[in-house]
Amino acid sequence: MNIDTQTPTPRGPGRPRQSESEKADVRERLLDAATELAVEQGFEACGLREIATRAEVSPAMISYYFGDRDGLYEAMFGRAFERISEKVAAVMADPLRSGRDRIDDLVAIQVKAIAADPWLPKLVMREVLARNGSPMQEFVSNAVAKGPLQMMVDWIEQEQERHEIRSDYDPRMLAMTIASLTGFPFLMLPLVGDRLGLELDDEFPDRLIAHNQKLLSNALRAHTEEE
Repeated sequence: MNIDTQTPTPRGPGRPRQSESEKADVRERLLDAATELAVEQGFEACGLREIATRAEVSPAMISYYFGDRDGLYEAMFGRAFERISEKVAAVMADPLRSGRDRIDDLVAIQVKAIAADPWLPKLVMREVLARNGSPMQEFVSNAVAKGPLQMMVDWIEQEQERHEIRSDYDPRMLAMTIASLTGFPFLMLPLVGDRLGLELDDEFPDRLIAHNQKLLSNALRAHTEEE
């Protein structure tokens, strides 16, 4: 059964069930629509009906898949953080990688993940950090601290034990530094990029990856203390 996007009503008694792929498609479309509108006008200004209209589904689907507005919002951030966490976990799970490859891979993962979700730094600043004490702030803080950021701390500690990264760095501070190097440019570029002669084009992520890899490689390698 295909989803009827023209008359997208919830399944009533006796209606055929949606397949798992159809459910996943509707859910992703709602997340994409909510993300687009949140970037355009702020999440609080988005009406649930407006989100559903852009996703071409019934507003009842938001309640069905996410419960309420907060559930939808959490799923937006959760999807972005999961993408990063899964890739970082894959690098950490392979102990045979050289230290240089692991640092390079970690930088590439961070930059490419944000390039895939360039709205993330902007939305975190506008919707989370600016709303002190909000439930969403707590959710995002936990998602970051227990997800990709904690994984980076663990990874740095592993590399220090393997004598691949200098031991005089605090792993927690270093994890925040790497996160800043990969995320902050996406926040600042729309503001000052034209004045610096930089553009957020298709080539920018690769240029940022190469720059950060070189910077971190020279700064972090344990052998730099001995040379």
